[in-house]
Amino acid sequence: MQKFIIFSPPYNEKSGGIVVLHKLCHLLNELGYDAKLYPHNEQFIIDKNNFFKTLIVFLKFEIKSLFKGYKTNSSLNTPIMKPQKSPKISDNTIVIYSELVLGNPLKAKNVVRWLLHQPGFHTGKVMYNPGELLFKFNSAIDDFNYPGSKTSTQELKVIHYPLEYYNLEELPAEKKGVAYCIRKGKHKKLVHDLSSSTLIDNLSHREVAKVFKKSKQFISYDTYTAYSIFAVLCGCESIVIPDKNTSETEWYPEETDRYGIAYGFENIKKANATAHLVKEHIIKEEKKSLNKVKLCVNEINHYFFNT
Repeated sequence: MQKFIIFSPPYNEKSGGIVVLHKLCHLLNELGYDAKLYPHNEQFIIDKNNFFKTLIVFLKFEIKSLFKGYKTNSSLNTPIMKPQKSPKISDNTIVIYSELVLGNPLKAKNVVRWLLHQPGFHTGKVMYNPGELLFKFNSAIDDFNYPGSKTSTQELKVIHYPLEYYNLEELPAEKKGVAYCIRKGKHKKLVHDLSSSTLIDNLSHREVAKVFKKSKQFISYDTYTAYSIFAVLCGCESIVIPDKNTSETEWYPEETDRYGIAYGFENIKKANATAHLVKEHIIKEEKKSLNKVKLCVNEINHYFFNT
């Protein structure tokens, strides 16, 4: 039986990247493979200029991990592999890292790199290895090639939407005010009136849904976040503050990925015209996830084992 290890932080419903890492493990098990999560140890780059600062951050992380433990989603089939100082990974096992993992911490022979965001976006560093097989998450990820490795033409798009929260149920007679998020858009200048706005960063899905259902608009300074879609599902006008020098079609080349979301205030009318298509589209995408995983496993086996 084909074995997979997904290197992932503990489950966090506020992080789309972590959610889909756990969902991928679940889908692989649903397909009959042997898939486990391996707790992602925080990585630190130390040099003489940041030694003590990095050491403090490391100790804080270790203490926090000791008390919090490793969280999973009980609705997903995600067994955990016990961390080891020198884990022995068999030659027929595939290890899957996200784009932000530096190097090959588990020293695996067969490495798949899943680009959930632009390489280097979070850490400013790209440290991969030759011989890896890379998959982009969707059309929003820029074309990327690493020397000695292969980037697949297939997208490994795995979807998990908590529709039990994000829906049109129990909406007020009149929606008022603005919800907004900053998240990965900290570099952008705030361009909307904050007087009647609610920041959703760090809220739970249940809390965010309540805010969306009473708000008329949602403004995201984070160019790529599922919250822009969640807002549409709750009847909000959903606006993304554009990145400089990035056009609408460069932002999301696939038109269906832009349904219901305005890339800039000037596109609100166009986004509203496709908002009714969003729920049907994401349900289809979620159903496609299993088939996407099947196709990518076939390519993985061909790449590493010539089967």
